[in-house]
Amino acid sequence: MKKLIMAVILMLIAMNIMAEVDGDRGFQMLRILTDAASAGQAGSGAVNSVSGFNYLDNAAAGALTRVKAVSFSQNMWLFDTSMSNVGYRNSNGRKSFGFAIRYLDYGTIENRTDQGIETGEYHPMDMNIVFNLGYRIFSSHYLGVNLRGLYEKIDDSSATGISADLGYVYQTPIRDLKLLATFKNFGKTSKMDEENIDLPLTMELGLSKDFDISGNRFSAETRVIKDIDNDELKGAIGAEAQLYKRLLLRAGYKINYELESFSCGFGVRLRRVEINYSYNPINEELDDVHFLGLNLKF
Repeated sequence: MKKLIMAVILMLIAMNIMAEVDGDRGFQMLRILTDAASAGQAGSGAVNSVSGFNYLDNAAAGALTRVKAVSFSQNMWLFDTSMSNVGYRNSNGRKSFGFAIRYLDYGTIENRTDQGIETGEYHPMDMNIVFNLGYRIFSSHYLGVNLRGLYEKIDDSSATGISADLGYVYQTPIRDLKLLATFKNFGKTSKMDEENIDLPLTMELGLSKDFDISGNRFSAETRVIKDIDNDELKGAIGAEAQLYKRLLLRAGYKINYELESFSCGFGVRLRRVEINYSYNPINEELDDVHFLGLNLKF
């Protein structure tokens, strides 16, 4: 317990250090959710997920559940952009390996001079490849790391980079209560048009709790989020109800986010197949965001 308290204190100190760092942020794709099930719960739910993407939320979460899965998702994001993703996870409940490929397509954009004269068009895009390793280091403690290769292209300029996430999960002595901690998106990038690019560093602390009510599983998660670009702490609350082992109902709420707030979704399990959908309203001036996902278990 003393080690746990010390770890939490160190992570809170790191939050304060991050708040003092300034710079221009790039590779904002790293902030976009990938898994449709997680998106319906305001970004939570990784510790209970059978998805091939769950380690993207917490790098240690991949080792929690014994599963081998391939997942696909499509994110219909803002301004007619879309993100396509494929992920894989193989976990034996003690250690896990995973990888994912994520591609964000911004569509075709007109290129104009300062006088508004059209000179052509360009096709910006973001892509990253992620490798995950997760381990149970003690009976109740899990650690994980994500290593990520980055590529971003805007018009005729591009940048590359490498980043990493660290994740930690502690199964507390209280039944089905877990402590979650992550440190995301630290690394190094090349310059774009001679300008330095800083990654969107984020740190999160959270709790997850499962409940069994009349044979149906209910789970809830809450977290505190420190975003380096924002002096205010953010938060998220998410919940999932598994009814009759087939139907999954989800809802979530994000706190202190500029555009995002409420989200909801559902999933259907059919033997080794799980189909997921989530709805994320933004505001009246922007398009709503829709996620579709498919998990295949082996």
